[in-house]
Amino acid sequence: MKRILLLALFMSCSAGAVEPLFETPADMEPTWVDNILSVFGADGGFDETKTIDMSYLPTAYYTPEKKFGVGLLMVGLYKTDNTAVEEQPSSLVLNSFVSMNGSYGVEVENMTFFNQGKQRLLLDVELHNEAAVYYGQGIEQGNIDANRHEFDEQLYSVKPRWMTEIASHYFIGIGADFIYASANELEHMATQTPVDPSDLLPNNFSSGLVITSIYDSRDYRLNATKGWLFQVDAGFYHNDTSSSFSTYNIELANYIDLSSVSAPGLIAWQVQGHFTDGDVPWNLLPTLGGSSAMRGYIKGRYRDEQMMMGQIEYRLPVFQRYGMVFWGAVGSVAPQISQLTDELLTAYGTGFRFRVKDNINLRLDIGVGENETNFYLNVNEVF
Repeated sequence: MKRILLLALFMSCSAGAVEPLFETPADMEPTWVDNILSVFGADGGFDETKTIDMSYLPTAYYTPEKKFGVGLLMVGLYKTDNTAVEEQPSSLVLNSFVSMNGSYGVEVENMTFFNQGKQRLLLDVELHNEAAVYYGQGIEQGNIDANRHEFDEQLYSVKPRWMTEIASHYFIGIGADFIYASANELEHMATQTPVDPSDLLPNNFSSGLVITSIYDSRDYRLNATKGWLFQVDAGFYHNDTSSSFSTYNIELANYIDLSSVSAPGLIAWQVQGHFTDGDVPWNLLPTLGGSSAMRGYIKGRYRDEQMMMGQIEYRLPVFQRYGMVFWGAVGSVAPQISQLTDELLTAYGTGFRFRVKDNINLRLDIGVGENETNFYLNVNEVF
């Protein structure tokens, strides 16, 4: 294990473009797929002459929570005044959806770089009414299929963050969280009986102050090919039930370009921990599962007061705008940090990538957990 880590550290120091499996011929003409997508602005590139270079894509998707659905994906790239040519652009991603089971919603992520990247403004907004599941707290409860409860989750979340650079690649930031969640039509699936949501998943509104410390040397935030990320967030919240709680989130990630060893693609790995203290509402308990943490498990099946997980990906650009991903993950949830190693969950999978715009990918993943297999269609890399 130590040799693997030393090799990763050595390779992460090297630079250079990520090599694809097959080079694209310089004289290759656009395909019919390229021509169609160009109508929607999804030409795979970035036009800096535009105030904001937008793409609009109708999408179809499937997740185990929402089932089949359709949506509209909007991706915009832009640069603020005095931005250098080599700097990554600011981004606006809007993803809206409506599904066959009545789920609907919209997610917005906007990151704007100011003063040649020395200041950053991040705004995350999520509004949805979608199908969700609840099995209780802990791995033991999550492993019992008879514990499955289904409900409609209403969520309204607004998270602004302001960050400023105080040393090379090192930022400190401050932000706020405003989160409202409610559970409607809660039903215990084993007995087909309705359950009063106020007893198990009461409505709640939480607001909090978040302090952030970030070291970020990644070359491109939405789809890095090299560099490090080490982020620590501390959030202090008050709930409308007159309870207070705190959250502490840690993320460490590294991106290793394999061109230094004459191999195509790159290795990306991530470790994240989500820890809480106090009377945390059900919707803010750390979870495993879903499209970004432990793909292969349905989102919300495993939740508890503490969580830690790690995942590693081999990202392989194959040809032109197409690529593949192969990955594995391990993680756990528990009531105490000291219990996180008592029982571990594993997952693995593969995925297909298609570049919509400059370094921004559509991703189709299949994840295999220990007791289920799930499919995901989303935008941007998982980390």
